Amino acid sequence: MRSSSLSYLPSALVIDVPEIDAQHAHLFEQLEEFKASCIDHNAYQAEEAEALFATLTVHCQTEERLAGEAGLDFRRHGDKHQVMLRGIRKMIDDMENPDADVFSLIRYVDYWFERHIQEEDRNLGINLRQAAFAEECPVQRASG
Repeated sequence: MRSSSLSYLPSALVIDVPEIDAQHAHLFEQLEEFKASCIDHNAYQAEEAEALFATLTVHCQTEERLAGEAGLDFRRHGDKHQVMLRGIRKMIDDMENPDADVFSLIRYVDYWFERHIQEEDRNLGINLRQAAFAEECPVQRASG
């Protein structure tokens, strides 16, 4: 994780899975840069919105991969990702409308992302750490 990204991830949102925490920090940083760019240009920045969406998509794939490697059931969590990605995709597509509000998009992504980390990713982190611990320290079965 780049050191500049560290400040973009509040300690309350750290889930202690380094790959995921690094991506979370980068996503918050990227969202803040997108917001600042929209303000600086006083206009929607389509390329930056698409880059943010691509980063979110990769992040969702990372979580799914890690859960799969740990043998976790990721269906419910993954379904929430898909709903979020469809919602953000629609909002980005709607930015072509002259009445579109880019700051609604920014607020939605920020709110959804923070809430999702608190309500879903925190548990994912616990389960991933437990799975890693179980793999490192398997229970020895008595032979009979």
